[in-house]
Amino acid sequence: METISKGKYYFSKSLEKGLKILSLFNRETPALTQSRIAKTLELNMTSTYRYINTLVEMGYLEKDTKSKEIRPSILCLIFCANLMRATNHMKMIKECVDRIHREKNISIDVAFAVDDTLVRIYYRGADESLTYSLPDFSKNSLHNTAMGKAYLSSLPEELVAQKIDKMDLTAKTPKTIVDKAVLFAEIKKAKALRYAMSEEEYLPGLITISAPLFDPLTGSGVGAVCFDFSVLEYSACDVKAKYADMIRETARTLSELLPPDKSRRQ
Repeated sequence: METISKGKYYFSKSLEKGLKILSLFNRETPALTQSRIAKTLELNMTSTYRYINTLVEMGYLEKDTKSKEIRPSILCLIFCANLMRATNHMKMIKECVDRIHREKNISIDVAFAVDDTLVRIYYRGADESLTYSLPDFSKNSLHNTAMGKAYLSSLPEELVAQKIDKMDLTAKTPKTIVDKAVLFAEIKKAKALRYAMSEEEYLPGLITISAPLFDPLTGSGVGAVCFDFSVLEYSACDVKAKYADMIRETARTLSELLPPDKSRRQ
């Protein structure tokens, strides 16, 4: 007679199905239909609806009433960001950022890109600094922040063109790029330099320099790290001269510390 372990006895099949549904969403599949989910997980439509509806009611998924497509919600992003902050990988990222902050006393932002939203995972502000940090979640900020442009520069050119074509280039300041052709040229320049700049494009008085982060396993762009400065401290030329090499090296170091996305391994 087979002995059932306590672990198996207390195993929740319903929770397993719910987590499997959440794990289906990634960079390539940001939205799914109920039928696609049911087929992928080999579930019947009634059970699939029940699991999806539970996650929708809890706020972790949202369903488009017209297209019926289902995608992770902002609450789900917050949940994932909090989990990331609790991992050993996050501890090593914090130690790296804290060391640079301690040695150089500069403001440093680290963020992932989820769909077209920048999700900040860690921030250290310089002492007695006038710089402004991004909120935890920044939508429609890929065109007006150094982090957004650095992330875009890590993507294939065709994908960059597709993303820019769908963007609403909202002007945050008079210096914000609102011409899609100009933005595309800026991203190509950032790709060649391996860093991007934003000179008062997101906020008056704020100059930032950023480099992309890459998944250590797949080499795909996943986010960016950024140094933030006030125009009262530096000019854009000063920032480039003093911090271009450092931001590239910081991005390389942090990329090696990121948790690899094994689901996307070829």
